[in-house]
Amino acid sequence: MDRIAIFAALRWECQPPLRFLRHVSKRRLGTLTLWQGQARRAEIWLIKTGMGMERADHAARLALDAGRFDLLMSTGCAGALAPQLTAGELVIASELIDRTTGHRYPTDAGTRAAAEAAARRAAVPVVSQPSLCSAQMLASVADRRALLAQTGAVAVDMEGAAIAAYAAAVSIPFASVRAILDTADVDLDTTTPFIDPQTGAVKPLALAATLVRHPGLVPRLVSMQSMMSAAQRSLNQFFAAWLNP
Repeated sequence: MDRIAIFAALRWECQPPLRFLRHVSKRRLGTLTLWQGQARRAEIWLIKTGMGMERADHAARLALDAGRFDLLMSTGCAGALAPQLTAGELVIASELIDRTTGHRYPTDAGTRAAAEAAARRAAVPVVSQPSLCSAQMLASVADRRALLAQTGAVAVDMEGAAIAAYAAAVSIPFASVRAILDTADVDLDTTTPFIDPQTGAVKPLALAATLVRHPGLVPRLVSMQSMMSAAQRSLNQFFAAWLNP
């Protein structure tokens, strides 16, 4: 039976694969939360990394020190760079580009094809295109447009390249499956100060302070909540089809 490590930054991003695992046990992997369980054809290690490249790098190192794997997968949400992508659309990366180094990490063709087939069975809209990993959040619409033009990547996340780098170093297949959260026309400049980078949870006092400064932010927050629901719904449908075909 294959062993697959799935890495997701935040608790809500871990929920879609977790809900379709059987015989699940929860333990600590160093400072991280690890769930071990069974899918129909594989043993799954699901690891919550926290946000950002440094945390993802740490998680990949701990996982590879602890076990042997046949596939490493990065999942969760992503921001759209391409204007045609909508909230909830899946991006199964054909390659992952590290914004800092410019290195391009191809994803495993067989896993990519199986993931695309699972998305189609689940009736989830999906594209297979290059995706970008950035150590810094792309808050402005202008930044997104510039990187779309420069790299050809259609989406961006903040962890995947660290996982891809470890996979490449030890010759393990790598895949990236992300659901679009914020679309390319969403400006995040005023929404980031109240998000905890480790958990993704809202910090109430910081939120209150932000709303005092930006009272017009409420409709945008409602829209972001709707986008998050769409992203999680697509990931739920995908993992139901992919983990237990």
